[in-house]
This record gives sequence, C-alpha cells and structure tokens, in this order.
Amino acid sequence: MKKQLSQLMPTLVVLILILALTVTTYNISLKQEEEECWNRLENASEAIIQSIQSRVNDDLNYLRLIGKDFSNEDHLPTYEEYRDRFATFEDVSLFERVDLLMKNNTLYTMHGDVQQIYSNDFLILNSTAEYMDLVHTDTLTNERSVNYYVPILQNDSVVAYLVGVIQCDALDEKFYTPILNGKTHNLIIDTTDGQVVMDNKNMNIDNIASDTDFKLLASKKNVVKAINSLKSGVVTFKKGNINQYLIYKPVKIYNWELLITVSENVAFASTLMLKQNYMIMVICEIVILLLYCGFYIKKVRRISLKSHELSEDLNVSNTLIQCVRILSNSADQKRSIDEILQIICEFYQAQRCYVLDLDMDNKKTNGIYEYGKQYDDIHVENMVRLCLEHMDLVNQFFENQKSYYIDDVTNEISVTSPIYSSFIQKKIHSIIVVPFMDDKQINGVFAVDNPKQNYYQKDFLESLCFFIKTAMAREKEKAKLKNLSYVDSLTYAQNRNHFNEYIEQNRNKELHSLGVIYLDLNGLKEVNDKMGHIAGDTLIITASYVLQEIFLDNSYRVGGDEFVVIEQDVSELLFFDQYSKLLNRMKELEISVATGCVWKETCINLSEILQEADQKMYEDKKHYYSLVENDRRKR
Repeated sequence: MKKQLSQLMPTLVVLILILALTVTTYNISLKQEEEECWNRLENASEAIIQSIQSRVNDDLNYLRLIGKDFSNEDHLPTYEEYRDRFATFEDVSLFERVDLLMKNNTLYTMHGDVQQIYSNDFLILNSTAEYMDLVHTDTLTNERSVNYYVPILQNDSVVAYLVGVIQCDALDEKFYTPILNGKTHNLIIDTTDGQVVMDNKNMNIDNIASDTDFKLLASKKNVVKAINSLKSGVVTFKKGNINQYLIYKPVKIYNWELLITVSENVAFASTLMLKQNYMIMVICEIVILLLYCGFYIKKVRRISLKSHELSEDLNVSNTLIQCVRILSNSADQKRSIDEILQIICEFYQAQRCYVLDLDMDNKKTNGIYEYGKQYDDIHVENMVRLCLEHMDLVNQFFENQKSYYIDDVTNEISVTSPIYSSFIQKKIHSIIVVPFMDDKQINGVFAVDNPKQNYYQKDFLESLCFFIKTAMAREKEKAKLKNLSYVDSLTYAQNRNHFNEYIEQNRNKELHSLGVIYLDLNGLKEVNDKMGHIAGDTLIITASYVLQEIFLDNSYRVGGDEFVVIEQDVSELLFFDQYSKLLNRMKELEISVATGCVWKETCINLSEILQEADQKMYEDKKHYYSLVENDRRKR
C-alpha cells in the first residue's frame, strides 16, 4: 500500500502546483480587472458632472444676459417684450419655463396670461443677488421644481425677477449621459435639506436623509452631513440584500451633489465573469485531481484485498461460527438476526444488508430484517414489491446458480429491467444476492448492498442462509403456537390469555382516550338447559361475531359468556356510537346482554377502569334478573 502511495506522490505534487499557479494568476487578473472597473465608474461620473455644469452655466449666463438687458432699460418690460425675448429660449434650455415676477406680485408666464399671485414672494426675496431656492411644489404645475431668481435692477433697486423654473422630474432627460448601458441610478440632491433634485429611475425618493431602505454609511439620521464630510469617492452599501456602489461627486452648482448608484453585477460584470470562468477552471482541476486520486486509491485497495484472501478465509470461518452460535443460543429470533446482520455488514464493509422473508404464493412478506449504515425503508419495500410482482423474473435470475455477486449494476443488469432503475435510484453499484430455496421455490432473499470487501465470499452467505432459514421456520412454528394460545377455539376471538397479557403490558402506563365495555350474555344457562349446548354455543359465537364486527381485534372472550372490549385512542363520541351500534345489533338478533361501559380521557390505573365497567355490568345484569323475576310473579 505504501509503495503505491509513494508512486502516486509525484503526480499529486505536479497537480497541486498547477492548481496553485492557477489560483495565483486568478488573483492577479481579478485585481487588475477590478481596478479597471473602478476607473470606468470614476470617468463616467466625471462625464456626467461636466455635462451638468456646462448645461447649467450656459443657460444661467443667457438668463443673466437678458436680466442685464432689462435692467438697462428705462422702463419695466412689458408682457410682449418679455415673451419675445424668451420665445425660443425655453425650447432649448433646461428651464421648464422662465417667468417674470413683478414688484406688485404680478407674474408673467410664457404659457398663459398675466397672472396676479397672492403671496409675498417678492418681498420675501428682496435680494439684489442671484438666488436658487430649495425643491418645492410649483403653484402653476403642481410639479416638484427648483427656481433660479435673477434680479432686474433700476436705480440700484430690484424692480422685478426673472424666474427660471427647473422641473425636477424632467432633469434626467436634459442631463442624460448614458453610462453602463443606462443601468445606473443617477441622483442629484440638494445637501441643504436632503431633497432629491433629479432621479433618473423615478423611484419616488423624496428625501434621501429619511429613506429607510437606503443604508448609507453608519448613521441614517444625518446622511446629508455624512455625505458632506466626503470629498469624492466611492461608498459601498447594501440596498435590500444586493451589494451596491455609490459614486459621490460634488457638482459645484450651489449645494447640488451627484450620487450615482450601481449594483455590483452591473459595475463589475466583467470581474464577475472573470471570477466565474476561473472558478469553473479551478473546480475542474480539483475534480480531476479527486477523480484521479479516488480511482487510484480504489484500485490499490482492491489489489490489497485480493492479496489477503488466504487470511480472510479464516475470518470467514470464524464469522460463520459466530453467527451460528448466536442463532443457536438466542431465544429472540429478531434480535439474533439483527446481530447477525450487523456482523455481516461489518464483514463486507457494506452499505446495507437485509433479509426478506417472502410468501410468493400469497404475494406478501412474512418479515423484513435490515441493518446498515443508511437505513432506507423505501428501498427495501421496493425490493419486496419487485420480488412479489415479478416472480418470473426472480426465478429466472436464480435459475442457474444459487447466488449472485453483481460487481457493476450498469454492466450486468439490463437497462429495461425494473430492478435496474431501483438500483440506480438508490445508488447501488454492486450487490450480493442469495435466495432462500424450498423445493426449488424461492421463499426469501438475503442481500448485501455495495460490499467493499470479501465480496467474493458468496459461499459464506449460502451457508449462513441455511441456518437463518431453519431459525425462521422454527420461529414461525413458535408464532403459530403462541397465536393459538391467544385465540379462543370456539369464537376465534382473542382469549383470556391475550387479555391478561394486555393488562400486564399496560399496568403502569398512562393511557389516553380509553373506552372499556364489559358484556355478559343473559339467560345462557336457560338456553343450554332447554335447547342444548349447541344452541348455547351458537349464541356465544353470534355475540362474539357482533363484537368483532364493530370493535375488530379489540374484543376478548374472558369467560364462558363474558366478553371485554378495550379500545385506546378513540374519541368519546365514536366510542359511544359503537356502543350504541352494539346494543342495537344485539337487540336485532334478540340476544339479551348485560353491559357496563366506561370512557376516560386519561387512565392511570387500567384495573380500576375495568373494575368500574364490571360493576356497571353487574348492576345491569341485576336489573335484568329483577325484571325477569317480576315477570314470573305476574304470570
């Protein structure tokens, strides 16, 4: 064994070195690809910011120029002058519209007549400097907007304001710069109050500081402050259960900041693909290594096992003697067979071994004994079904020799055979099968699944099967005798012996939902005296059949004309319904009975319940004879 392993070592070393080289190359490539992804995100964010700055500055400069022209006039602009100056500007600017707010709170708009607004907007502004307000709801459109105010000065006093109205919901179209195939979530926020100025995904995030699903940094209560503390860069966070990356860049337009969020599978798609390809390659290398080692070790193990066949012969003899001794000395057949199966399973180093005691004529099983490292009742039941349903196939299987060792199920069993599918489903690669024969009739099977050693020792199992078969036959005879001792010879109901054993087994047990009936036939002696004992026996048999019909195997004949019913785990309603059926059936058959019926939810002392039912039966019988005596006196 050591020699074979030493021959395997150089190959193992080479394979491990190849695997290590692959992992090292993977780590280097992965880091380079991740760096490239970060650079793409950084460049994309810079491109968006430059686009925003260029667009905003161009439109604001034009608005300032018009405001300067109006300031140089010697009169306030009329509505027609205002409309002519902005007739074409609104179509190409980022402003939804440009209004003219007069000192008397009159508002000129491009999309309607001159309007009088009833607010103190003009007085509240009262500033000679340009001004951008916070996100609010526009009174004319009811849309979320941001206003930019350019004052018109005459004689160093503000006489009007040009109001550039930026509609927040339309900004993503005006600032559209596609990056990463448009799969990013681009936000512009006003860090003064945390309001969202632009949201290209329309996710209805009104205030990023109060969004419960946006887990940015450690504290959510002061997200705006946390963002302001950053200069520029990338933050990793989770949204739901998905890894996200946030690229933060100041826009340098008042208090506007750009936040670009992108999921990991979009930002690092190439990295993930690289990781996946490398993982597949590494897994393939590991699988090849394991398969090679497994194949080689298996071959070495088989060679080693064959070289020890002579020493194993002695082990076979000792094991057989041990099994025979267990069968001979043990009074409990099931326990002795279980011990033998354990010895056999260890002897073959098998996955499972089992004995099927079959009645092929009646298509049933008389017993199943199983032991294994993996219990599988479904597999054993399938084996029973296959044997019983395909008797011709089983007889043909064992036609030429007493036992079989199948080294490879896929090669030695036809794919169309029902046995093949059962074996493959339960991963049975090899099996030893020995039949129990009786006058060339199969009445059982001994099987060992997936033996790893001694699998060539079929004669051992054939010899052991003879002793097991003899022991099972002896046990069947004992069971028949025991069953006869439990059955009443007249009524075939359970007798007093079985009743006493039931009481002994449940003497100290707590029973639940227990129903007990004591029943005694009235007038049996009179029937025997007047009509003969055959008539009396017929009366007893009829009454017993009624009990067995209603209560199945839960009735006992405990005396000549006395019966007891004991039912466990029966509801009170069902039990008394059965009791009512019993009385009605006896009445239909004109059988007079005295009964005592008791049902208890919990029974701690079974003898007390039986005594209570017996006492009730005695009272019922006493009442019956009192009625009979009165009837005689009347006559």
